[in-house]
Amino acid sequence: MKLILLVVMTMIFSERARADNSLRVVSEFLPPFQVFNDAGQFSGRAVDMMEVILKEANMEESEIDVMPWARAYKTATKEKNVAIFSIAYSEKRKNLFHWIGPLYALERSSLIGLNHREDLAITSLEDAKRFRVCSELETYSYQQLQTLGFEQNKNLFSLNSLLNTFRTPDGSVARPALRISLLRNGKCDFVLGPWSTYAFDDSIGKDLKSFLYLGDPESPLVLNLAINPKSDPSVISALENAYNRLRKSGKLYDVCTQDDPKKLHVASCEAAAP
Repeated sequence: MKLILLVVMTMIFSERARADNSLRVVSEFLPPFQVFNDAGQFSGRAVDMMEVILKEANMEESEIDVMPWARAYKTATKEKNVAIFSIAYSEKRKNLFHWIGPLYALERSSLIGLNHREDLAITSLEDAKRFRVCSELETYSYQQLQTLGFEQNKNLFSLNSLLNTFRTPDGSVARPALRISLLRNGKCDFVLGPWSTYAFDDSIGKDLKSFLYLGDPESPLVLNLAINPKSDPSVISALENAYNRLRKSGKLYDVCTQDDPKKLHVASCEAAAP
C-alpha cells in the first residue's frame, strides 16, 4: 500500500490519475493513533485498521493521503470515491458523508493555555468568548464552538495542521509546535484540542494546562471511517461490507489493541468492538 506524506508548506499536493471506481483515502496526523514513524511513514493503530479494511475490500492499492484536516475534510465532501478517517459524527456532518463505522475514541477537546495566566481560569465557554481561541479549521471542536456563538476572526481563529511537531526525548513524536509557540508569544490565549495531543514531557510542556473541557468526560469522542455519499455504490458497498465483516469477527478490535501490553488503548478501541 502506498502511503503519501504531504508536508505543509513544503510540498504541493497533486492528485494522481485514478480509475473512476477506485478509492482514495484522506487522513491527518492525530496522535496517538495516527502518527509518523522514524522512517517518515504514516502509521499507528488507526492506520493499521484502515489497511486491514482496505485489504478485506480488495482495495489494497488505494492511496492514503495525509494532509491538514481542513483540506482532507474539503476533499472528502467535494469528491466522490474519497473516504476519510478519523472523523467525528455531528448533525452538521450527518448528510455530508456516508458513515461506514467507528474506529476508536479519544477524549474530547480542551481549551489549553499557559498555566501561569491566572486570567484564563474560566468556568464556562461564555467566559472563553472574551479570549482568542485558536483551532485547526473544520475540526469537530471548531464547528462546535461556531454553533455556540464563537465568531471566526473575532474570538475563534484557524491554525495550520498538526504536522509541525516537537519530538520528545524518548523518541516519540510530540505535539503541535506551532500552536505552543502561538500561546507563548501571545498570539493565542487558548488552543483547542485533546489534552493527550499536548501532554508530553515536562521539559517542553510544563507550562501548559487544560483549563476547560468541552463535553462530558465520561463520554469520549468516537472517531469514524466515512465516505463521500456520491461515491460509486460498488465502492461504498465494498468498503462497508469489509468493515462490517472485520468488526463482527473481532479482527478490527484485535488490530486496534495489538502490541498494547499495558492495555492503555483498550477503552479507545471499544468503539470498534464486536
